[in-house]
Amino acid sequence: MSSNSRPVGDEKSGEAFSPEPVPLEDLFHKYGIERSHADNVARNALELYEILGPVHGLGSEFQKLVEMAALVHDAGVATDFENHHRAGRDILLRHPPAELPERLWPVVAWTAFLHKKKVGKKKIEDLKGKDFGKMPEDLQDVTLKVAALIRLADALDYSRMGSRLGKVTFKGRGVRFEIIGQGAAVDAERMYKKGDLWHLLYDTELEFKPQSHQS
Repeated sequence: MSSNSRPVGDEKSGEAFSPEPVPLEDLFHKYGIERSHADNVARNALELYEILGPVHGLGSEFQKLVEMAALVHDAGVATDFENHHRAGRDILLRHPPAELPERLWPVVAWTAFLHKKKVGKKKIEDLKGKDFGKMPEDLQDVTLKVAALIRLADALDYSRMGSRLGKVTFKGRGVRFEIIGQGAAVDAERMYKKGDLWHLLYDTELEFKPQSHQS
């Protein structure tokens, strides 16, 4: 199996390769994924998936997908830190997690691509003209929904200071999250920024309020 992470089946070269699934643990070792951050993002993503279930509507069959997408979202960091969203996409298109069914492999790759930079309507429109747009529409929809959760989960661990979700309050068309931990102020602000995709997809407004650390 080649360790070359350069894209072979990207937008320019088309369907030039067949994905070779790799067990999750091998992906961690092969691509130097930061375990502690990956675990924190997965924990956060699963909590958000459960809390916001009535809004995002992703069924229980997608819970494992959310977890896996969170665990490998930073697969490209060691390869190309500055453009790790692209590197991660290309790695995961080649070597998706073997624990997921084949149908969901591209979802993980495009979630990695979507986790980093600002997401607006134009970016989503541009994606439709790339290989992303060649996926079945239902998988495109699932990818955007999973990516919206991963962006928030990643932001919650932005400070790397162990921030956690605290009290959650549903009120009208909004949801208010208290963020707990020493890095709560930094991470709550980051969640506002990374909530852009969520707010493109849903009418439910999310609010993040830092709670001062209690020793």
